[in-house]
Amino acid sequence: LNTKPPEAVGTLLVVPFAHPQGCRTYLVADPVSKQALALDVHLDLVDDVAERARSEGWKLPYVVDTHTHADHPSGAGTLADRFHSTRIAHELAQHVGVTRHPSDGEILHLGDQPVTVRHARGHTPDHIVLVTDKALFSGDTIHIGGVARTDFLGGDAGQLFDSVHRLLADLADETVLFPGHDYQGRGQSTLGQEKQTNPWLAISDRDDFVRELTANPPPRPANMDDLLRLNREGIDIPDTVSAEEAVRLVEAGGASSVIDVRTGAEFDAEHVPGARLVPLDKLAQRADEVRATAAPRLLLCRTGSRAAIAKKTLAALHVSGLTVVDGGIEAFRNAGGETEKGRDRMSLERQVRILAGALSLLGVGLGAFVHPGFLALAAFISAGLVFAGVTDWCGMGLLLAKAPWNQSSSENAENAAAAPAACAASAPTAGCAASVPSSGKVIT
Repeated sequence: LNTKPPEAVGTLLVVPFAHPQGCRTYLVADPVSKQALALDVHLDLVDDVAERARSEGWKLPYVVDTHTHADHPSGAGTLADRFHSTRIAHELAQHVGVTRHPSDGEILHLGDQPVTVRHARGHTPDHIVLVTDKALFSGDTIHIGGVARTDFLGGDAGQLFDSVHRLLADLADETVLFPGHDYQGRGQSTLGQEKQTNPWLAISDRDDFVRELTANPPPRPANMDDLLRLNREGIDIPDTVSAEEAVRLVEAGGASSVIDVRTGAEFDAEHVPGARLVPLDKLAQRADEVRATAAPRLLLCRTGSRAAIAKKTLAALHVSGLTVVDGGIEAFRNAGGETEKGRDRMSLERQVRILAGALSLLGVGLGAFVHPGFLALAAFISAGLVFAGVTDWCGMGLLLAKAPWNQSSSENAENAAAAPAACAASAPTAGCAASVPSSGKVIT
């Protein structure tokens, strides 16, 4: 949650929200009328945006999506429902639930303050940007040091060139740039600064721009087709997903969205190739790693029980887009899903059964031969097993998960390598950013 005071940009106030995926969400408010709009709300950030708007005493007449997002789930519908806001997107987006489709040059009013909508084709045909007296909220047109990619969703590099240069011609160099993404932890720039340092803006010939932009497109965002369907149709991500559907998602390129919440030892024994290991007992410390993956995020364990607990834990940490793989990795394998197997390790559930049985036998033996009071141990273990069966929560299992033999020998190295990607990914590998042009040199 961004707790910094709102930044005054011209006559309006701006509160930015940064997501580990590199996405940017904004609240833009008029301090006099206390009317605000929310822009490009990531589903994970809905609670943060709502809490901040309420804490500032802002009404929220508008919730805006600059375009159909392909790399993350939109929270526009969820936030608009909470505040009874008007949802805004271009008519070409065809989003279910959008009630206002502004044309180029149409003005939204926050109190007496105008916010101008500009149609900016290029990244997508439905793309719009918002212009205030001192700021440009550029969505996926101009990024800090880059521009948007145009190789999917009907994007057009020539149209992006036209849109970018129209904005540069119409707006002053002092205009503050608030992009829809930044993958290197930067918050804002100015158009004047971008003219000096952005290699894409240095290309003045349209044909050269198109040739450079289309030459080496980055990889497609994970789960893109499913995210487009979710964002257009306003469908909620289900609480559970069948093993067959999980196999389809993984085979379509979504393996990086599989969050395996088993122990490291179980992961070493068998796992989905490309899955991320985040053990159940470490979820709170590593929630940002989950946020950095693309939704829908598939929570996986052996049978589905621990994944259900993980979903509740992550939801309490405002992580959304979660779905539990029904039946766990066993069902996934039986449904034809690919898994990698290593050295066979004893499952956590089996360890619980062995330890519970051993402690019960110990209690009975000590009760018979030492003192009857030891029978309470057997009774306590039995009661614990009943409790675990009723509540689907097993304290013994959580304790065993921390045991040294249940850790993965590769977990620390793997996660150390993966962590920087959340905030420091370079533009060439970013979901919606174009690669650096071969002829461009960034001036710093």
